[in-house]
Amino acid sequence: MYQEFAYYYDALMKNVDYQEWTNQVERIFNKYGKKPKTIVDLACGTGGVTNVLASRGYQVTGIDISEDMLFVAREKARKSGLKISYVCQDMAELTLHRPVDAVLCMCDGFNYILDKDRLQKTMNRIAGYLNKGGILVFDISTYYKLSSILGNSTMADNNEQLSFIWFNYFDRESGLLEMNLTFFDKQGRMYRRSDETHVQRAYTEEEIRELLQASGFSEIAVFSARDLNPPGKRSHRAFYAATV
Repeated sequence: MYQEFAYYYDALMKNVDYQEWTNQVERIFNKYGKKPKTIVDLACGTGGVTNVLASRGYQVTGIDISEDMLFVAREKARKSGLKISYVCQDMAELTLHRPVDAVLCMCDGFNYILDKDRLQKTMNRIAGYLNKGGILVFDISTYYKLSSILGNSTMADNNEQLSFIWFNYFDRESGLLEMNLTFFDKQGRMYRRSDETHVQRAYTEEEIRELLQASGFSEIAVFSARDLNPPGKRSHRAFYAATV
């Protein structure tokens, strides 16, 4: 995953407002009375949120399992004059030199962990690397979105440079969404085709709360994507926060 896709990711996410996404994170920080200085951004991808955080004065480390995504992130940081440490790690095996004040995981990072035991392990690692009173903030695509919006649907987009077709299949028994993506990248008079398969797991709010509690987190709360109200039954995205 995220090999060829890494170089198309920003084009496909061009309508995502990372400034507003970061605003929501800061609203949650303020809600909890937190003013973190050091932040780890897990599953940071091409650095959309990481770079915004760094530009706002936070000391940020970006961590992702894809070297291709990190290559793009480093180039974006370099061009913006930002000093960010980008590290290739599996977040379930998170290893830091020292504890931090906050850990983030944005844009479906936890949805890509397909096994509850592995997500539990990830949360345990995070809890162990947060300073006392530290905060974890993350978002997930909701069960409703993966099962009813993306599930068993076909999507396509076409523009002059890049086109894609996206076939989805949701298995209600396992809670897994399989996404099969085909890209056509224009190169001269021809198009270069590449294919990737991505799988995400749909977690319920009850499952997430149980996992957080089992890892020793408290003050667990869930918010909508744009304010501090709870998400609705048909919300596509939910933000979670918890402290140690």
